[in-house]
Amino acid sequence: MAGDPATERKIRAHLNTVEWMPIFLPSLWLFALYCSAALAVAIGAVWIAGRVAYFVGYSLSPQKRYLGFGIQAIAASVLMFGALAKLIWLALFVGPAI
Repeated sequence: MAGDPATERKIRAHLNTVEWMPIFLPSLWLFALYCSAALAVAIGAVWIAGRVAYFVGYSLSPQKRYLGFGIQAIAASVLMFGALAKLIWLALFVGPAI
């Protein structure tokens, strides 16, 4: 694909968001299920704000995408590792659900 560099950056930013969906959505769901739904909503809003910052920054210049990427990556990591930690805690201290 070749064309206007600004259009190519916008398409790439959109595709990057699509690439993050298989990480973000299951993490959000599991965090809401096992930890806190209200906290999951708040962290999910931070993730969305990070994606917006990423899109705006990347649309302007590829070097301006890093802040938004960092925000959304941290939010997704908190969701994923928070849910994983809770699952491990449940497995170790509560035992298997029968």
